[in-house]
Amino acid sequence: MSFAQVNGVSLYYECITSTRDSEETIVFFHGNGFDSSRWGHLIDGLKEDYHLLLVDLRGCGSSEPTLGEISWDLFVDDIYALIQHLNLQKFHLIGHSFGGSLAIFFTARYPKLVKCLILISINVLFPEMNGSTVIKNYMALIEKYGMTYILEHFLLPSLTVYPFRHEEAQRLYNMYADVPVENYTKLFQLQIEQRPISELSQIQSPTLLLAGECDTVYPSSFQNMTAVLIPDATFYVVPNAGNALFIDQPDVTVQWIKAFIKRKMNSPAAAKSVKQSEIASSVQHMWDSFLQTLLPIRKNNEPVMKVELLSGFRVTLNGQEILNGWNKRYAQNILVYLVLRPSCTREDLCDAIFPALPLPIALRNLKVYLNYLKKLLTYEEDQNSILKTDRKHLYLQGKIECDLLDFFEYIKQTLHHEDNEMEMYESCKRLFRLMRQKEIMPGIFDQWFIEMKARAEFRLGVLSAWMSEQEKKRGNLMKAAEFRKLANYYTSEEE
Repeated sequence: MSFAQVNGVSLYYECITSTRDSEETIVFFHGNGFDSSRWGHLIDGLKEDYHLLLVDLRGCGSSEPTLGEISWDLFVDDIYALIQHLNLQKFHLIGHSFGGSLAIFFTARYPKLVKCLILISINVLFPEMNGSTVIKNYMALIEKYGMTYILEHFLLPSLTVYPFRHEEAQRLYNMYADVPVENYTKLFQLQIEQRPISELSQIQSPTLLLAGECDTVYPSSFQNMTAVLIPDATFYVVPNAGNALFIDQPDVTVQWIKAFIKRKMNSPAAAKSVKQSEIASSVQHMWDSFLQTLLPIRKNNEPVMKVELLSGFRVTLNGQEILNGWNKRYAQNILVYLVLRPSCTREDLCDAIFPALPLPIALRNLKVYLNYLKKLLTYEEDQNSILKTDRKHLYLQGKIECDLLDFFEYIKQTLHHEDNEMEMYESCKRLFRLMRQKEIMPGIFDQWFIEMKARAEFRLGVLSAWMSEQEKKRGNLMKAAEFRKLANYYTSEEE
């Protein structure tokens, strides 16, 4: 670990020497909530041809926390002092999101230092008045629901295409969870309020802009408009990638970065000149249609409920966990049935949960149980409930997420790959990584649920046996034995 005392702050940095005799260096600026450790997906692909300098920005990662006000000038001064400390002359510069805005400010001030500029997932073009609206709404959401809610329901789905329980998504989740909320919001406010719009036309370096196809934070259409204002800019959309496209598609990202630098260093392109006013109306029009989807503000105050059933029972409603009350009046049993059978009648539910009771008695009891569950599932100040009923039907109103339904879908998708051995093998590996324990769907003993569990375990047994044979073919005998034990566990008559 290396630290440099520069500009009144201790900055953490890491220098990675090229495995070849290279004279080229790439400097990396990470995004808000990230640190230098998250560039690992690009390092292996770039370190052969370039020396790499990774830095934790002031107040981020292992660098010294910053007190008081921050500004772009302060961050630029930090980086320039570090560059001088390390005696770097000229280099290529990569910036992601917040780090991309910083890279623009830095390049505009020190144009002779930056050979090529690569901007990943940046958006500086939206009207000033809407920027303040974004900040106000975002801060209100953090204050009301907490950073965990923002992270799980807004940031992660836009940062990556990986599902929430995938190891890559979990790494991002844990990284963001460790970031002090005060620091995150301070950088977010700076990024929104002070955008490098006028600096775009000052950039003299060849610039590559990369946008993720699935990025809902900074849509590719807005990033393309940003590229128009940079004199010598190239814009690409990375397919099947979110905001952190270097995590979702590292190989493509490396390939395009290397090709861009090589091409621009060999034959610099002629710069273009575009006035900002020429696209102002287009930006405003695009923003008007997009603003409502930028932040997770639920239309008509639509609730979001997440139900975990795969490894245990857990319910969160609008980011708040409901801890108590599930062992009374069949609340857990009824909710699970409604989550897994979204549209049902009162009679359906009684047949499934109270099969031994005469239907009139079961229906009479159900009224009491439903009133209790409605109170348990209330949200907001007006005490609305996510559970809706009429004389015949029952349903949950809002956005319902369930890890068990996602798991069933993953099993289905895996089985669809049976004609392609390699795809099925990779899909199986991802499937079993999602499981935190052997036993699935514990703690619920209604007959309909037990039958569903048995069908799922049978499919897992088949896939475990198949994986055992695959690992044996690949010479991974220990893994083959583990999957064989797993297959026996799921197909055992005792189980």
